[in-house]
Amino acid sequence: VIKATYLEITKWRKNLFTLPRGKAGVHFIDEVARLLYLFTDETTWSGLALSMVHVFIPLMLQKPSANSKAKNNAKFLAKRLALWSEGDLQGLMDEAREIQARLIQSSMKKEISCYVAFTRLMLQGQVGKAIR
Repeated sequence: VIKATYLEITKWRKNLFTLPRGKAGVHFIDEVARLLYLFTDETTWSGLALSMVHVFIPLMLQKPSANSKAKNNAKFLAKRLALWSEGDLQGLMDEAREIQARLIQSSMKKEISCYVAFTRLMLQGQVGKAIR
């Protein structure tokens, strides 16, 4: 499951917020440190722990929206950390897939609007503005 999740996450668009201060940020660092500890010590998890770190960071730090504020980011991080500690990887993936789908839709809308603006300016004879 972790390997398949990792392969999916590597194809996502970059959409991470900076780590917030406070309890949520501290819990995030504690969990990353715990996963790295599992990797460095010869535990039964050492083969999977590094992959878990690579999955954990993008899942936790996904921006919920393009204009999300730091306070909201901290709330989302705390909620995601709770889901992670419960072992609800599927719930985290569903939320992250939804965010990535919104990113793709918004970028497609921007691309289409650029084409429309270019065409409109060319039809108006404003070649200089259209090329910019």
